Amino acid sequence: MIAAATIAFLFLLIFLAMPVSFAMLVAGIAGLWAVGDWYSVLGVLKTAPYQSAASFTLTTFPMFVLMAEVMGATRITGDLFKAANSWLGHVRGGIAYAAVFGGTLLAAACGSSSAAAATLCSAIYPELRKYGYSESFSTGALAAVGTLSIMIPPSIALILYGILTETSVGLLLIAGVLPGLLTALVYGVTIYFVLRRTPDVQIQEKVPMVRRIRTSLPALPMIVLLCAMLFLIYSGIATPTEVGALGALFAFAIGILMGRMSWASLRQALFRSTRSSAMILAIIAFSSVFAVFLSLSGTPQALLTAVQNSGLGPLPVLLFVLAVLLVLGVFLDQIAILIIALPLVFPLMTGLGYDPIWLGVIVVKTAEIGLLTPPVGLNLFIVSGSSGVPVSKVARGVTPFVIAELVMLALLVAFPAIATWLPELSRIGG
Repeated sequence: MIAAATIAFLFLLIFLAMPVSFAMLVAGIAGLWAVGDWYSVLGVLKTAPYQSAASFTLTTFPMFVLMAEVMGATRITGDLFKAANSWLGHVRGGIAYAAVFGGTLLAAACGSSSAAAATLCSAIYPELRKYGYSESFSTGALAAVGTLSIMIPPSIALILYGILTETSVGLLLIAGVLPGLLTALVYGVTIYFVLRRTPDVQIQEKVPMVRRIRTSLPALPMIVLLCAMLFLIYSGIATPTEVGALGALFAFAIGILMGRMSWASLRQALFRSTRSSAMILAIIAFSSVFAVFLSLSGTPQALLTAVQNSGLGPLPVLLFVLAVLLVLGVFLDQIAILIIALPLVFPLMTGLGYDPIWLGVIVVKTAEIGLLTPPVGLNLFIVSGSSGVPVSKVARGVTPFVIAELVMLALLVAFPAIATWLPELSRIGG
């Protein structure tokens, strides 16, 4: 009863627009006081936030965030789309396909869905409208493509899952590669079928080969860097933290060599990355108070016992958990979903025998879908704000992509090897 009341209090605070980190802290303190006393509260406050935040693994966050911000500040991300568009723009739907391809490359450098959606919208939306793509389709496609950053490494969501559940971050990042690429492929198929009913879409002139190569050259250093980062993570030569640091350093060097790194752009990148990192670290530190409360209240153990006594098999329980996460996605952003749900979901599902690596991909994929579902689909509002298109139109345009995401989620449930094959290879190779 106390746990249910405290969880309801947490949701109330979030719906009242209190930041997620402080909502977790306040609800955690209230819960600890209810199951213990003020001495218990003070003891947890003295130890839990510091212990959860003082982790070497957490240095992965600011490094990858800084790399993404340096790339954005030096306009390198725009080069990725221009290169993709020069090769694909002449086919029907080519700009949209280029958006998917460029968004996939951007995801491998960004790690943040919101940042990717904003970057894609500012760079690609005017081109889509110029060639006859509707407002609804253009914004919906860009909102969906932006979510690739939540799955393709360096995914901040997968890193957060690994830290919260003490699962290997390196294996999680490797596990996100195939699901992320398959999601991009499913987006391409969705675009093909949607555009079959749109005869007024114009086609760009075919770009000569020499011009394609010239357009692709500015993006080549970043593509090489991204491939090198994936190789280092997959091979185990470097830890994710080391790869993030190297990525930020070489992104900075590329910006200088290309003559795009000014003092103003450097200040902007440092400010934005510091703000984003501080927000994430605050959520991790304060959520530990709420996690301690759940543990002391016995809620995870009681939930697992109740499921085991219910006679339900692992699959029905999984489908129920996914349905709950999808509903949460309608109201909360992906970080809030992970922070709130994992203390209950992770021990429950691993207790039923599910692989924690595969579970991480499934949970993050579900949170990814939440970014596209109104009324609080974060990417819908980001794309709406960047393009000036009403959120209702963006939501209509994103509907086919939500269906595609649900199909992809079903494939991951039916064929777990999509997520576990590369990690298993990495384990064997190690």
